[in-house]
Amino acid sequence: MIDKIDFYSEVEVLPTTKNKQYSGKKGVVMGVSEEDDILYGYAVLLHDKDTIDCFDKEDLVPTGKKFKREDFY
Repeated sequence: MIDKIDFYSEVEVLPTTKNKQYSGKKGVVMGVSEEDDILYGYAVLLHDKDTIDCFDKEDLVPTGKKFKREDFY
């Protein structure tokens, strides 16, 4: 079982992503897609974009850096 990445955690997009243009980019988790305790993916605000992109749970790895909600809202 994969642990859920917390909101506002920084993540890096892995090279194995099907969205190769985002490979190696970093961003912040802004949303979590889950239902009935099944984790599907994450909504991520990449540092160099103004819009949210969705990634499968296997596409991301946390960097260990955390932000606060106040950093975004």
